[in-house]
Amino acid sequence: MSIVNKTRDVVLAGSFEECCSFWQQTRGMMFRKEVVPLLFAFPKEQIVKLHSWFCPDHMDLVFLDENWEVVELQPEWPPWSSYSPGKPFMFLLELPGGTIYRSNTQLGDVINILR
Repeated sequence: MSIVNKTRDVVLAGSFEECCSFWQQTRGMMFRKEVVPLLFAFPKEQIVKLHSWFCPDHMDLVFLDENWEVVELQPEWPPWSSYSPGKPFMFLLELPGGTIYRSNTQLGDVINILR
C-alpha cells in the first residue's frame, strides 16, 4: 500500500497506516518513536482541530477533499502545538516532515492510494 501524488507522479509514502476508528484517530501520531505515514478518513468533509502533543517530531499535514484533491497544506508542523485548518477536509495525511517540500506537493494536486 502506498500514497502517490498523481499530479506530480511522485510517491509520498511507500507504506502507511489507516486511522479510521475513533481510537485510531485519537491516538494518531502520539506516543510513537518516529513519524510514520498515517491516513485519516472521516465520514464527511469537516474541520477537525488537531494537536501534536506527545508526537515524536515535525510532520507534514496534507488535507484532502472527497475527491482526494489537496485543499490545504501544513509543512513541518512542530510537536506540542495545535492547528485548526481553514477548509473542510475528508482525508488527512500525516507524513514525515519534509515530504511536502521533497515531492513539490501543492494545492489542487490529486492523491491516489494504491492498495
